[in-house]
Amino acid sequence: MRDPTPTFVMTAVVYLVLGGVLGIMMPLSRLGSEWTGWEYYLIPSHTHLMLLGWVSMSIFGVAYRMFPAVLTKKLYSIRLAWAHYWIANAALVGMALFFWLNRIQEGRWIVPLALSALLQFAGILIFACNILRTALTPRG
Repeated sequence: MRDPTPTFVMTAVVYLVLGGVLGIMMPLSRLGSEWTGWEYYLIPSHTHLMLLGWVSMSIFGVAYRMFPAVLTKKLYSIRLAWAHYWIANAALVGMALFFWLNRIQEGRWIVPLALSALLQFAGILIFACNILRTALTPRG
């Protein structure tokens, strides 16, 4: 199975661009454009795309390569890293979408939003377990 680091980092760049587009749309609403008032709806999605998408995905990707290199060990499980990748992306897309929808129809989308947040936390736990197992497994 191939190293997930480049995929994490390239996906992070995609989230940077998407979050940047939302970031540009928010001040346009103050200029009297057709986006008037939309910043309220976009702030949570923008924030999560930038922090969980750009920042966290970059950190996860680099950490999957850095920790084993520093510890001079193999990553405990590349399969877990890939599971983390897919879970984190599904969760982030869900959070960005449901934050936006929940702002439009307050309270209607709170359950899928909460489930997306729980899924994101599951991904974080997978990452933590994989890194800790890498650190705690004796060199072979």
